[in-house]
Amino acid sequence: MAARSDRAPSRTALFIPFAALLGAVVLHAVYWTYAAREIEQRALAWIEVQEAAGYTVEHQGVRVRGYPFRFALQADAPRLTAPASEGGWTAGVERLAASAQFYDLNHWIITPDGEGEILADGHAYQLAAERARLSFRARDGATHRLGASIDGLVVTGPEDQPPAVRAVDELAVSGFLGEDDQLALRVQLTGVTLGEVAAPGVSAEFGDEISLARMDLVVSQWSALARVADPEEWRRADGELIVNQAQLIWGPAELSGDGQIGLDAALLPEGRLSVVVTDPETLITALEGAGLVYDEQGDALRLAAIMAPRREGGIALPFRLRDGGVFLGPARIGDFAAAPDA
Repeated sequence: MAARSDRAPSRTALFIPFAALLGAVVLHAVYWTYAAREIEQRALAWIEVQEAAGYTVEHQGVRVRGYPFRFALQADAPRLTAPASEGGWTAGVERLAASAQFYDLNHWIITPDGEGEILADGHAYQLAAERARLSFRARDGATHRLGASIDGLVVTGPEDQPPAVRAVDELAVSGFLGEDDQLALRVQLTGVTLGEVAAPGVSAEFGDEISLARMDLVVSQWSALARVADPEEWRRADGELIVNQAQLIWGPAELSGDGQIGLDAALLPEGRLSVVVTDPETLITALEGAGLVYDEQGDALRLAAIMAPRREGGIALPFRLRDGGVFLGPARIGDFAAAPDA
């Protein structure tokens, strides 16, 4: 039988785990400090790029917090003002934070804190939400997945220029970038309370709440649009919105559809959707009551509805965008404003 050693372990061996732990803590602190400095510098560099492009960026301080488990880039009272050529609008919020776990700098979550404000055409609009966040994940230096959600959004504005949308119960956006340079998006809004709308009588006929608006779409040639956010470059690249499924429930309007939309030479929407109308007679009567179609146009719509093919859930009518106009079947129900540089 081998003799058992009664020798006590050395003190050095006892301290090895503690020394290793201390070393790990020190290395993590060095890494966090270095990464925090890099994150702050990149944020300031982004501000310089925007200012070089004509935007004005204001803030009351940018700093990184969150040691030791995360990075939280915070900006106090940030405000972004677009150049006059882009509309001259201003957007600001009390505080903005972008957070990421220390072990995954490719996934960031952006959250505003406090009320926001938008200044446009000399009018100020205040935005308040129960909860709001934007999430995006990068891969190979480019955004690969994104998501956004807003709950309990309330918009207020001046009495002489009230907002078109006064409240939104829920807004959800999700998307991912495919290898074929297509951005797939799903957008859904529920409980949209409308303010004054452009066409008189619309709210009286359709009501002031859109119960549901949902769209599953694909943005082709995404890099051409995302590179400089120039719609003209996107049009030259033959970019288009491929609507795989859309749905709208707004009073008498219960519609669904699919199709494709691009931009014409004047940078106005151009394309066609096949729209399934659940109750065409109720919808046509509401369009007439709202003044969106004349009596003869309403009669033409009724005739088109009789001749239109039947689908599950209703009848199919063409919804077309062309020459700055919006057409449902044979009736022109609206117009687009011309693009600023058109």
